Amino acid sequence: MRYDVQPKSTIAKQILAVVVILLIALLQTTVIRGLEVFHVVPNLLFITVVIVGLLRGDYCGLSVGVLCGFLLDIMGGRAVGSNTLLCTYVAYLCTRISGSLFNRNVFVSMVFVLLFSVPYELFIYIFNFVIWGKGAWGYALFCKILPAVIYNFLFTIVLYPVVRRLAE
Repeated sequence: MRYDVQPKSTIAKQILAVVVILLIALLQTTVIRGLEVFHVVPNLLFITVVIVGLLRGDYCGLSVGVLCGFLLDIMGGRAVGSNTLLCTYVAYLCTRISGSLFNRNVFVSMVFVLLFSVPYELFIYIFNFVIWGKGAWGYALFCKILPAVIYNFLFTIVLYPVVRRLAE
């Protein structure tokens, strides 16, 4: 027997989506820290923004971008608002692109996570370190930004089924 919980009302679906996003944020700050490689962990909330933006392509993608960015800011961003702004821009770009793609494929999501992670991680580095005069570009690029991009790319495979279920 299969016991699926599928809410009937729109409000119940939105509440369920917020609860799942909060659980993803909780995982990102607790359990995922144990999977740290080169002092880098995957950014589950950013991956969620890209996947939902590609799958939904409407205001739901934008609201998920704002919510996930705000949660990232709360969880420890130095420049408050930078994650919210960047995640909202990424969600907007994903919603604009989503109509012209076959977006029900994990590979498409992986490619866009890879493409959007590079400028996202670069801007986060600029907002958090360069502005304060603590920039070491070589170290940041090869020891922080590129490992984070690759880790996000690979971790999309794990997170895609959960977020796709959430988006539908």
